[in-house]
Amino acid sequence: LVVGNLIGAATVEVVPKVGGRLQNVNVRLGDTVRRGQIIAKVEDLEVQQQVRQAEASFEVAQATIRQREADLKLAKSNLDRNKSLLDRQLLPVQTYEDTEARHQAAAAQRDLALTQFEQASSRLDELKITLSNTNIPSPVDGFVGKRFLDPGSFASTNSPVASVVDIRTVRLVINVVEKD
Repeated sequence: LVVGNLIGAATVEVVPKVGGRLQNVNVRLGDTVRRGQIIAKVEDLEVQQQVRQAEASFEVAQATIRQREADLKLAKSNLDRNKSLLDRQLLPVQTYEDTEARHQAAAAQRDLALTQFEQASSRLDELKITLSNTNIPSPVDGFVGKRFLDPGSFASTNSPVASVVDIRTVRLVINVVEKD
């Protein structure tokens, strides 16, 4: 007869990717969890508000592009018309040059709007990632070996919420006397 302890192949401490107050912890000691299952959630009201603001900025950037495209189209039309008048010597060179400068300025404004749109899009994507990171999933299949924090606790990226023990493979650890 041998007495010992069964130890799981791996024990993984589950830590949040973002810090904040825990809204809920969905598991208890001994619960079985699957990889990817949400075991806890960090409060996300502030991040949700930031996402809404970023979505509004994104919409503004899209509208600005449409406006700048229309301005550029008008400037191009004026430039073409004035080029035709200049070729027939019905327009002073200075007037044509002013029209050409307005066309270049409209093109620069459109390019700026496109860059601002990319910036708004990147910020929105970043915030959506942060929002999804408020969910804390289990990285492995197993069972909850320890639960370190409760709802209302402050969780940081350095503090584990729980540990999950992978028991697909187990080891038996026993103490035996030398003669055995």
